Amino acid sequence: MRSFLQNDRLHKIIYTLAEITLLRREAQKQRQHKSIRDLIKSTSTSIPRLKPCMLMSPQSVAQYLEAGSQLFDIVIFDEASQIPTWDAIGAISRGKQLICVGDPKQLPPTNFFGATDSDAVVDEEVVQEMESILDECLGVGLPLSRLSWHYRSRNEGLISFSNYQYYENSLTTFPSPVEVDNSVEFVYSKGIYDLGKSRTNRHEADLIVEEITNHYLSGLGKQFSLGVITFNSTQQTLIEKLLDEKRLRNSALDLAISESNQEEIFIKNLENVQGDERDFIFFSITFGKDANGKISMNFGPMNKEGGHRRLNVAATRARHKVKVFSSLMPDDIDLSRTNARGVNDLKAYLDFALNGTRVLAKQASPTGREPDSPFEVAVINALRSKGWDVVPQVGVSGYRIDIAVKNKKKPGSFLLGIECDGATYHSAPSARDRDRLRQLILEGLGWKIHRIWSTDWWFNPEIPMKKLCEKLNELEALNQE
Repeated sequence: MRSFLQNDRLHKIIYTLAEITLLRREAQKQRQHKSIRDLIKSTSTSIPRLKPCMLMSPQSVAQYLEAGSQLFDIVIFDEASQIPTWDAIGAISRGKQLICVGDPKQLPPTNFFGATDSDAVVDEEVVQEMESILDECLGVGLPLSRLSWHYRSRNEGLISFSNYQYYENSLTTFPSPVEVDNSVEFVYSKGIYDLGKSRTNRHEADLIVEEITNHYLSGLGKQFSLGVITFNSTQQTLIEKLLDEKRLRNSALDLAISESNQEEIFIKNLENVQGDERDFIFFSITFGKDANGKISMNFGPMNKEGGHRRLNVAATRARHKVKVFSSLMPDDIDLSRTNARGVNDLKAYLDFALNGTRVLAKQASPTGREPDSPFEVAVINALRSKGWDVVPQVGVSGYRIDIAVKNKKKPGSFLLGIECDGATYHSAPSARDRDRLRQLILEGLGWKIHRIWSTDWWFNPEIPMKKLCEKLNELEALNQE
């Protein structure tokens, strides 16, 4: 038996050495290389050891990996909501375990390229949705794990609409250290939508190109990246054309864009923006009144099943700020003329962008809620007795900062966030979440965080209060410098 195992190990070593020799020989060749598929098949023992993790599309898997060869222990699909089932099956067969990562509230696969005419223009009217591998996994009841923390948005207002409209306020988001959140801004355009011909809004496109110019020439482009999202492909093409023309005429703009943030500017439409993110997003609604002053209730894919998922994707691409450029006002959309959820949500989003979070149920910052415990009340009273202006329960989702101290020198912002070990603290499922991760995320958003333990306060409140006041005085002094 021992002799058999030793021979087996010896054979594996010999095979591995032979495969490595083959790889080296192929790397030194100048021409007449083996095909990638044949090379991977010939080195199936060494490749998983040399490259234990491979990043491939489902199409690349089918092209380069031999069918039936289980090279991998785990196959992971990212953005699984956009992968058709038939594209995924081949990749699944190459592994022993499967993990699907995706959001059923975002874009499904579409026949995007099948809807393209001879001039490479996408007709949004004929774009149809297909079942995804994520839908299949959810349908057969595979074990499910939900990731509820959202930390892309540096300002909580950027996710508030989607959290309320699509996720039943189940996302845990983290408040910004400012009282007034203007992260979503409505910019009205007196444009005309050319419904019958180009399906574009020229005035809105000009306005966006002007805003892009201001963004980069003002120096913001070196600090904040930028993306533009349009409602259809023709508006996307128009903005790209106008921006290219302006860059040719204005060398300073061209240089500013070239030397900007490492994330280059993108201009995309609703169908191909999922997975992208930028610091600033300019959103071109495109639709509006025609030359006769009439508004059609046809908003392309928004009228179809799943249109709300496209809006959800577009509304959640920004880290710092969204500017919604629109020739439509919320009241211009007559819901009695359509029953499409996407159109209904578009009206709600325009209202949100125009009027802020107060139009969403239970959305406000500060919340107006009372402190969670007598312990928090005692801390608040002690701070107010020393002249500090404080606000309890700051935030718009399930997670809220217990106490926030206003910054006297910078109205509208908070000097310090105070966490007490009350209901919010104990709501976290693990000590790692409670004591480390939440604080790291909040500090990344710009908060200064101070924690007070109820046991310390119980035994002698003067000691933790003294530390708290020292911290506040220190931060106030730094703000004066």
